[in-house]
Amino acid sequence: MRSKKIRCVALLIMIMSLFIFTGCGTNSLGSSSSTSQTLVIGMSASNIPTTDVSPSEGYEGWRFVGFQLYEGLTKWNLTQSDQPAEVEPGLATSWEVSKSDPTLWTFHLRKGVVFHDQTPFNADAVIFNLNRVHNSKSKYFNPTLAGGLSTSLKYIKDYKKIDEDTVQIKTKEPYSSLPYDLTQVVFASPTAIKKYGKDYQEHPAGTGPFKFKSITKGQELVLEKNEDYWGNVPKLKQLVLLPMPDASTRLAALKSGDINWAEVPPSEAIKQLKKDHYQVLENEYPHNWAYVLNLNEKPWNDKRVRQAANYAINREGLSKALLNGAATPATQVDYPGSTWYSDDAIQYKYDPKKAKELLKEAGYPKGFKTTFMVPTSGSGNMWPIEMNEYIQKNLKAVGINVTIEAVEWQTLLNQYLSGFPKDNSVGAINISLPTNTPMIFDRYFSTRSKFPNGSNIGGYSNPKVDQYIQKATGTFDTAQRDKEVQQAAKLIAEDAPWIFVAHDLNLRVLAPDVQGFVQPQSWFADLTTVSINQQNK
Repeated sequence: MRSKKIRCVALLIMIMSLFIFTGCGTNSLGSSSSTSQTLVIGMSASNIPTTDVSPSEGYEGWRFVGFQLYEGLTKWNLTQSDQPAEVEPGLATSWEVSKSDPTLWTFHLRKGVVFHDQTPFNADAVIFNLNRVHNSKSKYFNPTLAGGLSTSLKYIKDYKKIDEDTVQIKTKEPYSSLPYDLTQVVFASPTAIKKYGKDYQEHPAGTGPFKFKSITKGQELVLEKNEDYWGNVPKLKQLVLLPMPDASTRLAALKSGDINWAEVPPSEAIKQLKKDHYQVLENEYPHNWAYVLNLNEKPWNDKRVRQAANYAINREGLSKALLNGAATPATQVDYPGSTWYSDDAIQYKYDPKKAKELLKEAGYPKGFKTTFMVPTSGSGNMWPIEMNEYIQKNLKAVGINVTIEAVEWQTLLNQYLSGFPKDNSVGAINISLPTNTPMIFDRYFSTRSKFPNGSNIGGYSNPKVDQYIQKATGTFDTAQRDKEVQQAAKLIAEDAPWIFVAHDLNLRVLAPDVQGFVQPQSWFADLTTVSINQQNK
């Protein structure tokens, strides 16, 4: 019933958006659309991401706002499409770990970098920003930002300035994944933060390739090129971000020319869009569309029940028939080809008969009722209502009767960060999760990361998994680290703390006149290479 209401709301949004885009006789972007080198993006988010150093709207907020305005000491290399994105120098040109003390890291800062307000980036700026999200005694400490960055800050114990161009960070234990974590510990201008205080989000200043121009709350965010960027200065003059949570609305806006970049349009439109010469882009990337199960209570505390649910899913049918090939089946945390994929892990094939046998063995011959909290749109969630209805039918066929509780993306994200409701009214949370670092195994599955001290909100615990994860995070030998992670991945797949469903292929569609973009194996995007070909206009 709830999902039908959602579809009705989505239809109304689409009709209203079409009226705005085509019925008024003027372009909804105003003056921004008249700029020849303007890229206009229809996001799947339902709101404009916040503009501070921990943006809202999940990784879509990081993709289009966080990593365009800001940078960390490290960053993702997004220039290749044929291999997973890796970490490279950002605002630090290099770093090393002490041989005598493997918890001590030294970072050498990039010289000559300035924030968007023309103030210098240096060691003092690094310390100021770290205090803002890590030191509760700091005058400028922001608990909201600290909460949003908690997983990236988890293993940082202390830090200090060595000189103007050098800082040291000390971890709580030997921890090899720190460079991955530091991609999301990004830096804002201390001067701007002090000057604007609570109004800083209306005057954000980072060091990224784009800088803030204007915002119309709930409707439009406009960024412009940073002419003083230390790296590749963007070819675009402006970047315009529009929240469009309904996929049909994004498709209509793309076809009408009101946007020239659409995130996750309807998958059934893929074939026609290709015929119409749009650039239909797909690529595998570290993504898992799954149900995080509540293992704290019956029935999900029984591994047989969890495995039964995994055998009940027709992943091939969902990926190929429902989604027109815009996803691939997921039977473990990472996708095949990932560094941390286990070739030896259990493969959950579509087997309703086996699912029923496992349920009977677990004491549920007639099945049971449960509630799944799911998003209506949002970063990496693909087409959540349609997909959840499909899964709902799969599970009902084996006796698991699911009530779908659909909520707005940021609301669901806030619930996920807060853990399962205390009354255990929710059996699972459907959420798209990144699997782009070895750290995610510690984050989602280690006993010491159980909620409320970490992101293991389902309460999963396996001593052997903990051992593999501990060895992986503590070794600086990359090959050994990957081996330990793969062993953990194998056990996690067997224990099935999630219902594994699909790996997204990151569908986005660009207008024919957009050129220069590389579709990386990443949640993020390098927009500095993008331009608009005027000859195609």
